[in-house]
Amino acid sequence: MKVKVDQKKCIGCGVCVDIAEKAFVLKDGISEPIATTDLRSTEILEAIKMTIEVCPVRAISLEK
Repeated sequence: MKVKVDQKKCIGCGVCVDIAEKAFVLKDGISEPIATTDLRSTEILEAIKMTIEVCPVRAISLEK
């Protein structure tokens, strides 16, 4: 599984970083997934799923 952020859609609001600080970082005002995030962690995966739901521009997705 891989976390994706559509950087063309991202508005840099930071809600993903607030919810899942172990999975996302803001770089130059745009969200980026942290490559070393352990997606086997249930806690982190649930936080990422929450960010998918609350992202105001639907820029976050999980791919298999």
